[in-house]
Amino acid sequence: MKRRINILRNSLKVSLLTSMFACMPAALAAPLDCLTYSSAIVAVPYNTWTAVDAYCPADRTSTGGGYFFNEGSGGVANIWAMPGPLNNGWRTWVVHHNVGGVRHVTTYARCCKTF
Repeated sequence: MKRRINILRNSLKVSLLTSMFACMPAALAAPLDCLTYSSAIVAVPYNTWTAVDAYCPADRTSTGGGYFFNEGSGGVANIWAMPGPLNNGWRTWVVHHNVGGVRHVTTYARCCKTF
């Protein structure tokens, strides 16, 4: 009987410790140092797929990214953009179908490292 109680007690301790570690606040995790790196402003010619890339430095890892059109919200009609990860950075493929000009796009990568 005594052995059974010890097994139950030890089982309860393991269960309690497991629950405590699973519920630790994120503040106790390794802190991140994140910066955003941007590509140059790239002119996208009419009807031509163009890759716009932003890279992270070697000591950082890409955790995401995105793009924006430098003309503002009025400059995005008839434009297709496909963003996604690129090795250690972010790539946006862009094409536009607005006759008579170019559109300008910037891609950015969110780059982090732990302390």
